[in-house]
Amino acid sequence: MQHRWPLVFWAGLGGVLLLLGGTGAALRPVVAQPSPRIEARVLADSVKVGERFTLALVATHAAGRTAIFPAADAGAALFGDVRVMGRGAVQTRTTPGGRQVDRVAYEATTFALDSVRVPVLPVRLATDRDTAVVGSGPRTIPVISVVGPDADELRTPARLAAFPRPSWGWALLVVLGAATLAGGAYAWWVWRGRQLLRQVVDMMLDPDDPYEAAIARLQGLERRHPTGREACTAFYVDLSDTLRVYMARRMGLPAPERTTAEVGAALRRRPKVGAQAARRLHEVLQQADLVKFAGAHPAPDASASVLSTAQDVLRALEAAQRRADAQSPDADPSLRQSHAHN
Repeated sequence: MQHRWPLVFWAGLGGVLLLLGGTGAALRPVVAQPSPRIEARVLADSVKVGERFTLALVATHAAGRTAIFPAADAGAALFGDVRVMGRGAVQTRTTPGGRQVDRVAYEATTFALDSVRVPVLPVRLATDRDTAVVGSGPRTIPVISVVGPDADELRTPARLAAFPRPSWGWALLVVLGAATLAGGAYAWWVWRGRQLLRQVVDMMLDPDDPYEAAIARLQGLERRHPTGREACTAFYVDLSDTLRVYMARRMGLPAPERTTAEVGAALRRRPKVGAQAARRLHEVLQQADLVKFAGAHPAPDASASVLSTAQDVLRALEAAQRRADAQSPDADPSLRQSHAHN
């Protein structure tokens, strides 16, 4: 009996140590991943009225996401009193901790007095599965007046200089000419917008085969040369709308009302489409989103390559849809035979 006590003692001590070790592992704190951070930086303590300065947006986030910064032509609705005249290329680096830092510089100016407020600027962080929108913190920049220290002398208005009166005929002619040019430009803008809208509506209501209509639209894009910014944007808008309308008419997928990530997820849930076709379609729509929403401007050769990929994807989707139609229990036997020959 006395010989059993050492064994009991050491067995109990081992059980206590194992219990304490498991508890310590369970109580070990979980390190949370830091949230993405967007910073708006101005490379100067103050700016002058009308003087150009650099506004930088810096996005620090987890690796694997693509930062999509606001376009330079977003206007006052996004940038407020900061007038943006251009945007540089996106620069990317990786921190020692494995986080990704994307930076873009805007060339800007302002005509505000005393100070200018940089509003919250949204940056989209996109992956293949979802897109998160994170905003920068607002900040205020002092604005220095260009009037010198002898500004007191400017308070008394000087005597107006005498100018000869202009001829009313010439003045009226200038006004009429300016009004005619403005009216023509507006009419062209409205006409162009209606043309694009009519093309999309025609595709939705076209009684012809959705695949043939989409192929014809993509072949029509081959004759366009998207060299300028507006032409490039219109090219990718038509390209994206063609694929989305085809999926709505042929596959019953509400692609025109869904984001690119949602369209890709919906296609991946259809095994007959195939992972490669779904991935290539997602790449085409994502490139179109970068042009439409982020101000990207690909070269004509790159646009031609994207168009070729879109045509291949369209053929793959149609082939998958025909196979699905042929295997449907409600399909016409003659239709099945036709698809089998194709």
